[in-house]
Amino acid sequence: MPPNFRPDDSSTSNTSPSTSKRSLFDWRYILLIAIALALGVMAIYFSPIRQSRNFYDYADQRLLFGIPHFWNVVSNLGFLIVGIIGLRESIRNRLVINQSLSFAYQLFFISLIGAFLGSSLYHLSPGPFTLMIDRIPITISFICLYCIILAEYLSPTLGRAMLLPTLAYGVLSVIYWYMTDVIDGRGDMAPYVLVQLLPIIHIPLIIWLYPNSRNPTRYYFYALGLYVLCKLAESNDDEIYELTSQVSGHFLKHILAALAGYCVYLGWKAATKKPRI
Repeated sequence: MPPNFRPDDSSTSNTSPSTSKRSLFDWRYILLIAIALALGVMAIYFSPIRQSRNFYDYADQRLLFGIPHFWNVVSNLGFLIVGIIGLRESIRNRLVINQSLSFAYQLFFISLIGAFLGSSLYHLSPGPFTLMIDRIPITISFICLYCIILAEYLSPTLGRAMLLPTLAYGVLSVIYWYMTDVIDGRGDMAPYVLVQLLPIIHIPLIIWLYPNSRNPTRYYFYALGLYVLCKLAESNDDEIYELTSQVSGHFLKHILAALAGYCVYLGWKAATKKPRI
């Protein structure tokens, strides 16, 4: 790739001129690539990464209206609501900032609907297979958002080129975990952890290193903040339930994650209302 590489942005009229002038030898690109390589090496070095033995033992086990783990099931409704609202708007092309990745915007909201279905099924009957069904749409949503942000802030060509390979890797990482879990009862999560970590580290760096007022940066930071709270709630499932006696950390995780998706929706909606050169 020559040092004067310029992405071909002719396929979209909604792209900021600044995203069409990136050099692959920009130090910021090199930093992002170095972080990705370092995470990949760490995933290999620490493999196999196992989930805790009591992973399926959630704090709130209550049965209500004949539904086991009732609150962990119904708290997934937020994903369905955000997914339907966003999908309807994206199909009408009202949320698409970068036209070359219009499919990714729709797939993001489809995956939220999938997260509602997968997570509801999983919490009705927790186990490795239903957890795999739960994790696949979550992985797809992460990767779609990651590639959209690459397209919005760095290069539409790069975001478009990475979408299908990273989607394939993400889905296969979940299937790999399940297959290794079937073999020895404690699957290797290393490839899946990489799918989780890379966007969480890259996304704030990208939107900080490549400031662009035309993009919904503020909303992305809101979503990231909610996601951090979501992980804190998840890791303190028992403690929150003991403190409140009614609300578990996992219940809050679902609510916060759906709100993060809603922030992304609001950001895209706000950005598409701005005049773009």
